[in-house]
Amino acid sequence: MNLSEAIEKKAILLELKAGSKGELLDALTKAVGRSSRVKDPAAARGAILEREKLSSTGMGYGVAMPHARLKSVTFPVLGFARLTEGVDFGSVDSRPVRLVFLLLTPSTNPELNVQLLGKLSRICGQEENRRRLLEIEKTGDLLAFIRESDAENGIPG
Repeated sequence: MNLSEAIEKKAILLELKAGSKGELLDALTKAVGRSSRVKDPAAARGAILEREKLSSTGMGYGVAMPHARLKSVTFPVLGFARLTEGVDFGSVDSRPVRLVFLLLTPSTNPELNVQLLGKLSRICGQEENRRRLLEIEKTGDLLAFIRESDAENGIPG
């Protein structure tokens, strides 16, 4: 599956102002929860918060990838937030986070969760891609970047 199939246009927040990790997760889970793919937005928020209690999903380099698998999700849904100012996310490198991809996948397919997180990690692991994500101005540009990344990185569907 490609990331471009999972990204939800209405869950892209390009200039999010959040004073804390909690505010960030609240805003992004609310945006993702508007998707018809998420049958229980409150359960999605709870699952994300529970996952973060296990260990932070801040991968370093100013990037975080909160994720959860849920029965109430019918098809993978991916949201994105770029913060105007970085927030402490408890990342491995202790750097504030400005780029956040939030992924929800069906609990019936744990391999899909790992596959999509791997694809995001490969994209966000490249400095040039992080720079581009920080500079994108429009939702359509982010969607194009995701499609481009799927193709350029040879990411199979």
